[in-house]
Amino acid sequence: MSKGADDELIVLTAVEDRAAARSILTRIFSDTLFTPAPEPYYKAKLVKPDEMESVRHHPNLIAVSVNDDLTNPGTRLVKSMLTEDTYASSKTGNPFILTKEPYSKMQTMLVINGSSTESILSAVEKYGNNIYDQFEDQFSKRQSRFLFKRARKEELEQNVLNKHGFSLKIPWGFTVVQDSAEANIFWIGKEEPFRWLVFHWQDGMSIETIADAERFSREIPQDIFGNIRYSDYKFDIHPTLFNDWSGWRISGLWESLEESQGGPFIAYTFYDGVTDRTYYIHALIYYPGDDKYLLLRQLDIIAKTFYVEDGS
Repeated sequence: MSKGADDELIVLTAVEDRAAARSILTRIFSDTLFTPAPEPYYKAKLVKPDEMESVRHHPNLIAVSVNDDLTNPGTRLVKSMLTEDTYASSKTGNPFILTKEPYSKMQTMLVINGSSTESILSAVEKYGNNIYDQFEDQFSKRQSRFLFKRARKEELEQNVLNKHGFSLKIPWGFTVVQDSAEANIFWIGKEEPFRWLVFHWQDGMSIETIADAERFSREIPQDIFGNIRYSDYKFDIHPTLFNDWSGWRISGLWESLEESQGGPFIAYTFYDGVTDRTYYIHALIYYPGDDKYLLLRQLDIIAKTFYVEDGS
């Protein structure tokens, strides 16, 4: 099994190519979480090519060659990794060679082998999104294994299904904050650090347009929590596919109306015809002074285990 931080990229590149490697990876892995301070989704750690053996089993490996110079240690490493035909074709064609589990289970490795920085950056426009999605898929699988391999609260999961007609996977350590069929709320949380995951629903279709979705979402914080709101700063709403439902993804920053507190959130809203409900699923973090990205992504993964009882 690969070992290391799931949000860290180990980048094997020659010292003289580090600026080029950073510019390429910034274009591929460009997502940033605002907390409100910016946190990159992935953190790159640059490593000399001759240190390959010590990092071989990391979950995210990237080897970079940006020229044809075999005196360059990055180019020599890349050439040793590829067949002769693949090395030659990637220098003139697609410079990205993506493999799964070359040295360890649940590992993703990207070899970047171009004739120049400019040619590689040009190829990012065509191939970058797919590369990013592959790393994201592996990230989700590894985090899901971490969250759900150990004991889950399966009895609570079944009780939620029986009571509300929907459920989700609930990792050990999360406790129920509020569970009310009258208020249409199921809310779980965990402290140290502080995080919430809230499921709210209304009967019927409450949203049809993006304007409806924004209005609906902006009403939720004060309706449920009473003392928080969404900040206009970095507020974003756009169409998305949440599992099998078409809906909207909302993200940004929440802030307290009473105290100097705030942090990032992710939310989803969609209509489900089986239960004839409009759902709002809200993930919130409060962890001042520390990185929040991984915790918020874990809540997102838990949220996406949501399902409704089969109505057939």
